[in-house]
Amino acid sequence: MKKLFIILTLSFLAHTSYAQNDEDFKYMRGSLCIMMVEHPALEFNEQIEKAFEKMPIPNRFNSHELGVRILSFPNSDDQLANLKIFSNENQLAKRIVSKWFGRDKNTGAFNINLLKERGHYSATKIDVKAAMAQQRGMAVLEDLGENLIGHTYWVVNDIKYVNQGNFFKSVKDVASFTKDAVGNKTTSLEETLGIDFEDSAIDLLDNVKGFRVKITSHLFRLKWDEETSNTFYNEYYTETPEEDADKVSGFKGDKDLFKMEYVGSVTSTSSKTSVLGVTTNEQMIRKVCARALDKNIADLQHKFADFRIKAPLISVEPLKAYVGMKEDINEKSRYEVLEAVPDERGVTTYKRVGLIKPIKDKIWDNRFMADEEKTTEAALDGTLFEKISGKDFYPGMLIRETK
Repeated sequence: MKKLFIILTLSFLAHTSYAQNDEDFKYMRGSLCIMMVEHPALEFNEQIEKAFEKMPIPNRFNSHELGVRILSFPNSDDQLANLKIFSNENQLAKRIVSKWFGRDKNTGAFNINLLKERGHYSATKIDVKAAMAQQRGMAVLEDLGENLIGHTYWVVNDIKYVNQGNFFKSVKDVASFTKDAVGNKTTSLEETLGIDFEDSAIDLLDNVKGFRVKITSHLFRLKWDEETSNTFYNEYYTETPEEDADKVSGFKGDKDLFKMEYVGSVTSTSSKTSVLGVTTNEQMIRKVCARALDKNIADLQHKFADFRIKAPLISVEPLKAYVGMKEDINEKSRYEVLEAVPDERGVTTYKRVGLIKPIKDKIWDNRFMADEEKTTEAALDGTLFEKISGKDFYPGMLIRETK
């Protein structure tokens, strides 16, 4: 049986301590396809949809979007069951694999352009006629599979407006009365209502009625094990579909090989959200939804080790990385420092070389619209860390949250 042989040469990139952002450091990221479940019968559904449509993929994942972001099911009693049925009936995993390999819908041809781009490899030669016998060629495919394809995730967010009744119906009157009573101070009112606000936001609060959302986020991962990989490369991958009609038809007809595996779910309800810098109801709704969704993504990363992101150290004097409150960092967080080490075949492994922790009062507030709140934390432009253990850190080393 003919096999595929791909010779790739790793492009080594020099790291400097003068990087302006973590995009200057090239490293393999997880890939994410993100969707939401709508609830047309519920209040604020349309506004929530619009807010979600404007939310970008979290910046430490590669976007693996498939063109669909909003899902709807007639029965919402068991959303997890709905998602599993949707995934199977629509061959979601197969669509994800097709995107990884740039499948041409008309001809069935594949390519490895996206793999090269996200894996930071450059191809000096591609020989589809030779067998995948050379150790280096096979090693590169294993590397790409383990560190890229096998870290492809599908997150579906079931977002519902939490009806607070008439809780904010008379906010304007209460605020006016409280200010007169306590000498134009709103501290007591903020504590009582559990919100932050200023004069310009009182009408806004009245309009959105204390907007809050409840989000359940379901996490799935593309199954990409040795059997799946070997079957795909040996039986389906072709760059010359006119010569390999059997491979084209075989891939098209296979409804069983590619699977999405359920990892787990988290649920949270949005907490107090500052209205500083907010001037419209749309902004408020988007701010609440964005922060709640970021919180769920962070909770999934806390809960499931394989889903945890890596981020580069931007500098070592001081130790600094572009992660912060958006990733739910706090004083108790601990991050391992990882060094990428290729083995004798060129396969990348990550070796732990140290442990660091955030410095109190130096945790960056990088949440949505944090800049408009003009807090000290929002102005930090990165979180500063201190070393717990290890030595010889250098910019470009990766950090990853650990228990």
